[in-house]
Amino acid sequence: MGIVRGKIAAGIGVLSLLLVVCFLLGISTGTERIAFGTVLRIIVGEVPGLHHLSSDIGLGRRIIILDLRLPIVMMAALVGMGLAGSGAAMQGLFRNPLVDPYIIGISAGGAGGYVLGEVLVKSTDITGGRLIVPSLSFIGGLLAVSTAYLIARTGNRLSISNMLLAGIAISAALTSGTYLLIYFFVENPSEMIFSLMGTCGNTTWSEVYVVAPLIIIGSSFICFFGRDLNAFSSGEEGAKHLGVDVETTKFLILSASSLVAAISIPFCGVIGFVGLIIPHLIRRVIGPDHRVLLPSSILLGGSFLIVCDLASRSLIAVVIPLGIITGLVGGGFFIYLLILRRGYS
Repeated sequence: MGIVRGKIAAGIGVLSLLLVVCFLLGISTGTERIAFGTVLRIIVGEVPGLHHLSSDIGLGRRIIILDLRLPIVMMAALVGMGLAGSGAAMQGLFRNPLVDPYIIGISAGGAGGYVLGEVLVKSTDITGGRLIVPSLSFIGGLLAVSTAYLIARTGNRLSISNMLLAGIAISAALTSGTYLLIYFFVENPSEMIFSLMGTCGNTTWSEVYVVAPLIIIGSSFICFFGRDLNAFSSGEEGAKHLGVDVETTKFLILSASSLVAAISIPFCGVIGFVGLIIPHLIRRVIGPDHRVLLPSSILLGGSFLIVCDLASRSLIAVVIPLGIITGLVGGGFFIYLLILRRGYS
């Protein structure tokens, strides 16, 4: 047991170190390359009593790091952690490694709420648009999941397979409705479609302050269900025999996972595949134990999205939507897995 715990601790340590390295890489890389040491001095220099560490660094570099790059990289890390953690939890709950947090309607509902908010703000000149649009997007994502939940619930029992089917149907309907809104009411659809395709490039500190506590608390809460998700691997009846309150646990995991996944949409758009490929990759390396799978997925998800965001900003002269990068990586990854599986069959 001690050896196993040591390996787990070592794995978590390596993933934590990887996240730190990716974090520094994301901040230091850009139009102007800034050394890791300078980045560290600027960040640590913001701690009260340590201002002298960065006093000799020019104001321009401090603005680039603290006001421009740091909130973007932090948002990418937070969103990646939240999507990967919620993906790992939902895959364990649905007992299906191909389930994504967005497959149950979160992305379609969030995108629909975002477009509806933009249309309302621009057509009515209503005040408080900066709050209305993200609020409607967040509410739309949660309403879509809630609708799928209610459709799949019979009495006091929730059918996981029915919820999956309901989510797919709701996603299709809401996606069509969203494009109808764009078609009839948006004069310049390209800008809105770009926002929906995913980007962290416009992140401000005020947005980080909203997203950070929700994702950190929600992801930490999800990690407490590692043993319960292990019990679900033997089916709901098996979980009951192991002492799990099945219906309550399903509700709590779905609620926390949906909250964590939905909060990213109003600020970063729809970023797919993170909650799908990261848990799958971790599961292939360390196995299906959710006590390790959940925190490992969260850490690797943060690193993965930082690197994808860096690629979206650095590959060519123009910014590529982040959702395109994750889609290309995710699609390629699963094609590779299918070819690999065919080779073993």
